[in-house]
Amino acid sequence: MGCENCGAKNQTHAQFCKTCGKKLSAGKDDAGSVDLYFKNKENTCQHCGKTADLKKVIFYKNIGMVFQRSYKRIEGRFCRNCIDDYFWNFTLTTLFLGWWGTISFFVTPIYLLNNTGRYLYSFIDK
Repeated sequence: MGCENCGAKNQTHAQFCKTCGKKLSAGKDDAGSVDLYFKNKENTCQHCGKTADLKKVIFYKNIGMVFQRSYKRIEGRFCRNCIDDYFWNFTLTTLFLGWWGTISFFVTPIYLLNNTGRYLYSFIDK
């Protein structure tokens, strides 16, 4: 179902637009409010969409090549499973492929320490 306000596609049973929050005309009557919708959206993992306890993390991945390097950064509020997935993916890729090249040789240990520190910090409850 498309939103009349912003044109975003929504699920057929949706009551509010997932993008702008406007009430959809074909949705059920009043089962909730826009404020409640966006409050629940704050507890939704940015990767998998599950509602859970979230932590904000930043992970880096470095792939060294002889004359250049490829790097990627992921930042967001993720659930525990997605944090684990991103940490192991980014850190193991950097560990095995990050050393090739002069710049990468010096950047890789920094990225590995950064990822490990942020991963361990994500276990601390605030």
